[in-house]
Amino acid sequence: MTAAQQMTTPAPLRLVAPETAADVVNVAFGRTRRSSLNPRKRFDHDKLVELAASIYGRTKFDGAGNVTRTGIEQNLIGRPSARESGMVELAAGERRQRAVELLVQGLTVQVQTGEDANGRPIMGEAFYQVADSYPVPFRIEEMTDAELIEVATLENSQRQDMTPMEEADAFLALIGAGRTADYVAVKYGLHVNTVKSRVQLAAGLGRAARKLLDEGAITLEQAKIIATTSGAMKKSLTEHARNGNSVTTLKNLVKAGAFLVENARFDVEASGLRIEEGGLLGDFPAKFADHKTALNKQLEALELLKAEEKERGTWGKVEIVTVESAYANLPTNEWVTPPQGMTHNLSLICSTTTGKVAQSSLYVRHADAQEFKREQAEAAKAAQAQAAAAGDSEAESGETSTTSTSHTTYPAADTGPKIREAAHVMAHQTRSQAIHGHLATDPRMCLALACESLAKATICRSGGGAMEIHFRGVKEVPMTGEGRALAADLALTFGTVFTTDEGGRLTYRRMGFDVQDALTAPEVQTEDLLKLFAYLTHQQVGDWEHNLNDTPRRVKKLAEQLDVTGDVQERFTLSAAYLDGYTVDALHQLIQTMPEGLRPVGLMKASKKEIVGLILEKAPALKGAGWLPNLVKF
Repeated sequence: MTAAQQMTTPAPLRLVAPETAADVVNVAFGRTRRSSLNPRKRFDHDKLVELAASIYGRTKFDGAGNVTRTGIEQNLIGRPSARESGMVELAAGERRQRAVELLVQGLTVQVQTGEDANGRPIMGEAFYQVADSYPVPFRIEEMTDAELIEVATLENSQRQDMTPMEEADAFLALIGAGRTADYVAVKYGLHVNTVKSRVQLAAGLGRAARKLLDEGAITLEQAKIIATTSGAMKKSLTEHARNGNSVTTLKNLVKAGAFLVENARFDVEASGLRIEEGGLLGDFPAKFADHKTALNKQLEALELLKAEEKERGTWGKVEIVTVESAYANLPTNEWVTPPQGMTHNLSLICSTTTGKVAQSSLYVRHADAQEFKREQAEAAKAAQAQAAAAGDSEAESGETSTTSTSHTTYPAADTGPKIREAAHVMAHQTRSQAIHGHLATDPRMCLALACESLAKATICRSGGGAMEIHFRGVKEVPMTGEGRALAADLALTFGTVFTTDEGGRLTYRRMGFDVQDALTAPEVQTEDLLKLFAYLTHQQVGDWEHNLNDTPRRVKKLAEQLDVTGDVQERFTLSAAYLDGYTVDALHQLIQTMPEGLRPVGLMKASKKEIVGLILEKAPALKGAGWLPNLVKF
């Protein structure tokens, strides 16, 4: 007796000559069981109701209400259940089985019952229900778990019913059942790297990030990065993604948490250290598996470099400075600009987190600077005493300087009637957000830029710094995800003073509170104050007052220094609202800046609306090619 006969013999069905293939039999609905191996977990209820009504409408009944022909047009696929004798475990067709389940439970639907005098439909309710013995056409086969997953995945992928996460779970299950990544890639017509990426996503994403991905709170690209990490880093990245941090920021955080091979100053091959490649697809730089040993070798290499620099005799002092900062920044509370006349020191800075090495000759230790000033003062006193003794009455002439307050202006861009202000504003906001997103995670840079502006304002009595402290008169740039994350962190650190508003901005918890007492309390750490400083200042860069003007040279220079070009590309979205700011002539000029193979065609007699539509069709490909409108670039 065949597997199909075994499944159908216990409960013969009342059927009238069903038009089915020889290997297809009808199984009572009550003997069907859904499989836990089916990767598809989410089903649209409204579409299931539509399908159930359609199946009921095609079902044929005799005078006694018995089913004479099933309403299911395409057979399901299953295997004999290993757990329940006489039952069929579904491999393909779960959507149809769920629709019949609605009919068995009883389904009320809206149907047209007639027309009124004006020919408009009159709607009413209809109740559909079938018995638990409703015939479901099946092709029943013996199959392994891996084969069942393949059947289910193939059907869902062909119908494009699976989410990327469901597909990832399916591929992981296939690998677990003994299939190889190469086999799965060939089976489903995908690149092997895509399969590996999906498997890594399913295996490493974690419950919290899965929930956020299912809810649409994070993107697939963010999820892929989270899936490459573990432990505290995974938890941190999940929270950063939930708060809206960009993919670039997440990648930077991953890099900041590992000793990267690219940072090594020693012979990597000779060291014999094990290297972990970054991600299945090489999305991240390779890192050392043994962080501690790699750091020791890095410091040994720096000792050799220190000896070489000392031998050159160029510097007043050469020292190795270890810091926890991922970017190898000097601690701001210990280092200052050297006083005039002081021989510069060389600092070899090594991050104990990432192994990154940087050299700095711009700053000296505060204690060294103070010692130099004391020596200078003593030398000056000695010189004055010697001059007085010699009767030298010549008055020392001091430098005089005329101070004046100046205002830097920038010529307006030659926009003419071609591009309206709205497009300029959107481009301006994208550039500003790229800078803001970086500065929100770099307190030291915020401090340096603020010091530059304060120095120009107080010492030179002039403006022109990259950072401009102001309170009004500018068009506001929306808060970045990095800014919101920083605000949330500060609201926890300074919970008695600050909270966040609905937009994620920092605000006072209550008015009248003595902020000075809270911020100067002994338990407040310098690092916390630096974070607050970064929040209060990071949006002061890029907020130039007149958005139709060219980007100021100082801001362009800063953007180049921060290397935010890629972030601008990621943040900018070509939209109808943006393109609406262009006239037809300007749109034609914009198209000429696009890669030749991606330019819309057939524009000779097209209206502006049609041109915009054609451009938007190319938007994903243009973004993938790294194209940006010139208006958005720095």
